[in-house]
Order: sequence, then C-alpha cells, then structure tokens
Amino acid sequence: MKSKFRILIIAALALLTTCNFISYSQLPKEQPLWPKGIQNNPVKYKEEKLRTDNVRKSSESQLNRVFSCVSIPTYIIHKPAKGKSTGAAIVICPGGGFRDVWFDREGNDFGLWLAQHGVTSLVLKYRTFNTDAEGFKLSRNDYNPEVYADAKQAIFTLRSMAKELDIDENKIGIGGFSAGGSLSLMAALAMYEKELPPYADFGEIKTRPDFVSLFYPGLGQELLDQAKKTNDFPPAFIMNGGEDKTTPAANCIELYKILTSKYYRIEMHIYSKGSHGFDSGIDRGYGISTWRDSFIAWLKDESFISN
Repeated sequence: MKSKFRILIIAALALLTTCNFISYSQLPKEQPLWPKGIQNNPVKYKEEKLRTDNVRKSSESQLNRVFSCVSIPTYIIHKPAKGKSTGAAIVICPGGGFRDVWFDREGNDFGLWLAQHGVTSLVLKYRTFNTDAEGFKLSRNDYNPEVYADAKQAIFTLRSMAKELDIDENKIGIGGFSAGGSLSLMAALAMYEKELPPYADFGEIKTRPDFVSLFYPGLGQELLDQAKKTNDFPPAFIMNGGEDKTTPAANCIELYKILTSKYYRIEMHIYSKGSHGFDSGIDRGYGISTWRDSFIAWLKDESFISN
C-alpha cells in the first residue's frame, strides 16, 4: 500500500513539473523585427542586458523578464486558437521608461490574455535608450525616430502577415503601457514620419494604426502639444489609475479634452485605485481589475470585434 502511495506521489510531482514546464515554454519564439537587419543602426550597445523580477500570481506567462540595452528589436506573436480569431490585432508596446522593456508583465501576459478573447497581438521588444551604457552617445532627439520606426515596422509586420494570421488588415491597432503608451501615441500621431530612417521602407503597406490604446501612458508636454496639432487621429482607448504619480491621470484627462475637442472617438477610464505599473490590475482593486474586459467591450463598440 505504501509503495502504491509513493508511486502516486512521484506521479503527481512529475505532473506538476510538466505543468510548470508547459507554462514556461508556451511563448512562441522571438523573431527579428527587421529581418534584413538595421543599416547603420545608431542604437548600439555592447550586449543586451536581462534581469528578472518577482512574478505575480495573476501572470499569464509566469515570467517577468526586463530587458535593457536593446540594439536588435524583436517580437513575439500570440494567436487565438484556430477558428477563434475575431480579426482584430494589436501591437503591444511594454513600458519601462524607454530604458527597459518589461517584456512579460506588460507584454506577453496581455498578449496571452487577448488570444483567449480572439485578438491577435505582436509584443514588441523595441530598442532602448540607456544613456549610462558604456560608449552610448546617441541623443534623445536622434533616438526617437529610431524607436518610432520600430513601432511602425511592428504594424507593418502584422499587416503584411494579415492573411497568414487570419486578421483584418483594417483592424490593426497599437497600444502600450507607460513609455509604451508614449510610443503608441507617437505612432498614432505620425510624429516622426518625416524623420524615418532610410531602412524603414514599408512600400505600399499602410503603417497607420486603425486604433490606439494607452494604458497609464507617459504623456509629456511635447506629445500633448503634438495632439493639439493633429488633423487625423484613430479611435482611442485611454486607461489609468487615480493613484498613479509617475504618469498622472490628469495628463490622460488633458489628452482626452484635446482629442474630443476635435471630435475624435475617445473612451477613457480613470479608476480610483491603481498606482503606476499595475498591469492587469488583478489584486489591486475591484474596479481596476476589470479594465481588460472594458477594453474588449470598447473594441466591440468600435466594431473592431464583431462576434
């Protein structure tokens, strides 16, 4: 009897080990964002750096990797199960102050969740701006068009693969957390279109996003001023927590006022709970833990999801 019990214990432990392995290996392989390379890439570091942070129980990937000194941008695509695609797709830009890329907590976790709701996503690991890195001398003004090109290339990648991914090429957006929200807004505003580097050749494929989603976004005065000048802006979803002191909700309200004064279609959610970096919002308040469901509802209201 004892031997049978011992066998059951060993089998159970083996199953748990296997389940844990599956959770860690479920992410698709990273792909180079620029398959032909980046000619004369000015964002150069000796080596890419990686650190890991604590994993929250609510994490879909059970990973929490943070990358910095990124010279070669990559991406991961998350697809819904076969036959479950709604046709909608989004480029996800994780946050990190442009110094880091919180690739899992503000990227893959959201992508895995969206796939369960029929939305395809491309999680972007874009080039970073690490001024304290050895030998790095690029100015922020020269860096911005480069990271902007990464965002545009990510949209181009999804559109060029629309048939293969079973998505509608007219239902492709971009969204991001914190600094990733800044980058997403840059793309929606076509902010550095005239400063795109020569290697960013998109041919006839449109790189304008069909919608933009800003999750506790970094909204500096330059972005707000650019929003005042725009004459073309896609439908937008804006979300933040009232406790956020790093990227205050007041800036989201200011952006909302600017864009709605021009009659653009904007939906905004400001929750009473939520300090900066709350990702899914789970375990950080009741209302704020529902923001992802509100995002899906908004996609339906705007007809980016029809089923």
